[in-house]
Amino acid sequence: MVRLVPMSEAEFLRYLEPAVEGYAQAHIKAGDCDREDALALAQADYASLLPQGVATKDNHLFSIYTADSPTPVGMIWFASREKRSKKSAYIYDFEIYPEFRRKGYGVETLKKLEELVAAMGISRISLNVMGWNLAARALYEKQGYGVAGIGMTKVLA
Repeated sequence: MVRLVPMSEAEFLRYLEPAVEGYAQAHIKAGDCDREDALALAQADYASLLPQGVATKDNHLFSIYTADSPTPVGMIWFASREKRSKKSAYIYDFEIYPEFRRKGYGVETLKKLEELVAAMGISRISLNVMGWNLAARALYEKQGYGVAGIGMTKVLA
């Protein structure tokens, strides 16, 4: 059983640098930015999305714990939104740390997230997953997430 614990400021600061670097690397791998620009673009995205860090309004950052682990097994960050009088959640980042994968924590976390956002009056959760990330896609599809659109790119040498 997992529990979502709001990230402390210290946890957020430990999260931020590797998250930005990972985000930059994901975009390089996807081919949607140049290696030289990736880190600066990722830093700018995080700065605009989380201008007050962990205290940014309508953003919810959690460490994921299990009953038998004193340290987090992962993290999840989502934003709550309202558009045309409909509330939704958007998952910006979700990770089960490598040493804890393939133990069901991803499935449990997504179920716990559904309970949490339902209690907030939210009835829709969206996210973006890189096309090359087949393991993540399989997890989301297994949990009932469907494709809402497909962005495609062809990199010309």
